[in-house]
Amino acid sequence: MKFGKVSLLVLGVAASFAGAGGTIALERLGLLAASQGPVQSVEKLPADAPIPSPEGPAPVDRFMYVSLDVGTLRLPMSTEETAAVAPLRTLSEDLPSPWSTETRAERVVPLLEPPRLAIRPPQASAWTSPRASAPLRDYRLARRLSEIGPGATRRLSARFGTAKVAWPPAEVAFVTIKDEKVVELHARPEGGSWKMVHRYPVLAASGKSGPKLQQGDRQVPEGVYGISYLNPASRYHVSLRVNYPNTFDRQMATKDGRRDLGGDIMFHGKAVSAGCIAVGDEAAEELFVLAAEVGLPNVKVVIAPSDFRRRGLPSADPGQPAWVPGLYTEVASAMAPFKGPPSPSLLSSFFGN
Repeated sequence: MKFGKVSLLVLGVAASFAGAGGTIALERLGLLAASQGPVQSVEKLPADAPIPSPEGPAPVDRFMYVSLDVGTLRLPMSTEETAAVAPLRTLSEDLPSPWSTETRAERVVPLLEPPRLAIRPPQASAWTSPRASAPLRDYRLARRLSEIGPGATRRLSARFGTAKVAWPPAEVAFVTIKDEKVVELHARPEGGSWKMVHRYPVLAASGKSGPKLQQGDRQVPEGVYGISYLNPASRYHVSLRVNYPNTFDRQMATKDGRRDLGGDIMFHGKAVSAGCIAVGDEAAEELFVLAAEVGLPNVKVVIAPSDFRRRGLPSADPGQPAWVPGLYTEVASAMAPFKGPPSPSLLSSFFGN
């Protein structure tokens, strides 16, 4: 028993000496670092330094622990793989943000001139003058219209209602028949047909049958005209200026060698005339207000020596210029759309109706 314990003690001491000797031997061979002294720090290699291994890198074990203090870990790759690697881009760099705003420079387009109110011009004809203009919009005209407008408008509205014509009309026509001493008022709505509204008696008109040829002949002109001017301060209450001489009048005057054709032919108030058409103050007010209402380009004037619609064209007068039959043909054509009143019957003529 004692021998066994001694034997175990001897074997333990021998093992201890053997272990110490092995350790010293390993240290001398450089295979085991000495345990004495401070621990030397591990030198970090640069990121691009080659791995010092003639036989290539050892296989990387996915379970191998790598210290964070040994520098940048580099895995081997071939030259082709290195050239094919491109910088990484995030998804946000490739796709636009749905909340971003796209901005573009817009081409600046200059504004066009604002549209102007168009007024229908009168029908172009050799018998009319292109100088017809819109009514003079000055304070005198406005003041005069404010004075006579309400009463004239009430009378006109009643006349249009009796004739079953829409008020206000789009166009009007003053058909003047010299031998009957009457001015027919015709009107129509936009795109509608002409209807006669009223017949105004002519209270005074000088001259005789035939066109006006020169200043001072006291003739009322004949032809197809327009209204070129509204005079709110006329000596004859109010007046509407006929655009005599028109283009045709000037052409025929040049052909005949005539000069000083005259002018200032008016529809006006009162009962005095020297080549004009006097219809009295109330009738002049109604024609004046009506022309201002529809606009002068929408007023047509036809002046005929007689009613060509019922009596036909007159025979040529040897004392008149050779162009007068052509003028009357044109006047008859211009009168055709305007239906006159029905011809009086024999019975109504007998009783004076």
